[in-house]
Amino acid sequence: MNDSTDNDTEQLARRLKALRTARKLSMRELASRSGLSAGYLSQIENGKANVTVQSLRKLAAVFGIAWSDFFVRADEGGAVLRRADRRRLAFGSGQRDFGIARLPLIDVDVSVSEYEPGVTVGDEEYVHDDLHEIFVVLRGTIRFRLDGVDHDLEQGDSVDFRSSTPHMLTNTGDELAEGLWVITPPAGSSTPHDAS
Repeated sequence: MNDSTDNDTEQLARRLKALRTARKLSMRELASRSGLSAGYLSQIENGKANVTVQSLRKLAAVFGIAWSDFFVRADEGGAVLRRADRRRLAFGSGQRDFGIARLPLIDVDVSVSEYEPGVTVGDEEYVHDDLHEIFVVLRGTIRFRLDGVDHDLEQGDSVDFRSSTPHMLTNTGDELAEGLWVITPPAGSSTPHDAS
């Protein structure tokens, strides 16, 4: 192996272990979710396995990241991300989601969502996992229904809740609305990301 391959193997091992421990997944749980054996995953984390792109894609899907993110090094001093360079995440009808960190973060999901006028996300009974979520209105007006109670939010208003509480939101304005989401711990495979 050359130095470049050694460094990539070490980077993958560190990042996989950090992601797994931050999400509080045992080796067996990760094996079950990825369809890879626990022994193989252990070899990856110890830097002793030759890893295929197919295996990386399976692992990336569990963590909601692109497989290439296992090898991108973060600048320790921080970095600027321009709005035009944001990563596109899941896109629903009337909704656009963007990552606002250069790399997917290990211990928190931070994203910005845009909502077309009249669009509703979620429903009366929508719940998932049991995560701590914070939503901040950056632009527009949002009606946020939380556990059956409507809250009309404007720019600068926020709501925090457990994702196991029924919730939905509607852009009640005539213009595009924008909101910031902070979710911890990250939702893993239940949060769709661009895995291309």
